Amino acid sequence: MKGTFIKIRGKSLYVEIHGNEEAPPLLYLHGGPGESCYEFMIHQADRLSEKLRLISMDQRGVWRSEAIEEDEPLTIYDLVEDCEQLRRQLGIQKWAVLGHSFGGLLGVLYAIHYPNSVSSLILEGPSFDLIKSIRNWLRKAASLYESIGDAEKMAACIDIANGAQTPPEILDAFIELGQGLGDLRMKVYTPNGGSNYTKMIYSEREREEFGRRTNIHVSKIFAEGRIFDSLLPKLKELTLPVLLIKGRHDPIICEEQTDSFVNDVRNGHLKVYEESGHLLHFEEPERFAMDVIQFILESNHN
Repeated sequence: MKGTFIKIRGKSLYVEIHGNEEAPPLLYLHGGPGESCYEFMIHQADRLSEKLRLISMDQRGVWRSEAIEEDEPLTIYDLVEDCEQLRRQLGIQKWAVLGHSFGGLLGVLYAIHYPNSVSSLILEGPSFDLIKSIRNWLRKAASLYESIGDAEKMAACIDIANGAQTPPEILDAFIELGQGLGDLRMKVYTPNGGSNYTKMIYSEREREEFGRRTNIHVSKIFAEGRIFDSLLPKLKELTLPVLLIKGRHDPIICEEQTDSFVNDVRNGHLKVYEESGHLLHFEEPERFAMDVIQFILESNHN
């Protein structure tokens, strides 16, 4: 089974399933908010499905999933509840969860709210505290602006990174300064600039519609505001096996957040990829798949 649509709490969500039905199940949660599972599945579906039953979805209102209308509500906990309802509809007793970036935040919330549904948790470059992640991102962006001789934008990055602005103001600056980097923006995330990360099969018209849906999704998640709440105090509530995979050059999972994970997650494990950044599933795909599979199989065995 590959791409299909499954009705979850009144909306048709795009779901992909790869691998043997008897293999240990793994749910992948994409980042963003407002990205999709598209790129991850390009780079990891074949690799992970050799040993696992890989399940992914475009989150509610995102990309190929049914659109959310302007007058419909959407919260982070709607996204968490969708995970649980999908598990029940697929008849899965318990599954591992892998979250990338914003998906890592969702994975933590899901594991805390439904501890009997999640067997193990893998976090790829997660953000436990969005504001700390953005501030760290801006410090790295400042060095790129310096490299191209844009002293004004470099100073703006440093000012926001070290200032006392409100979360919405910090977010607005992050968006504006990210756009200002143009083609250099991906170099904040990964040393190689993310070349060949996306191999698009959809038409321009389809991508425009996907973008429209995603914009509604993103605006509602940020308007709700819970995305700005730090999860660092909640890490102590995780009791299941948790693997944090971090790229040394990743601006999102900063050192402060990494230290909190190491100190507070009682059954936590850390792997650092020294040459990579935020897109480990793309930058080191073979190693990433091997580490994920090994961790899930060992966790299930124990």
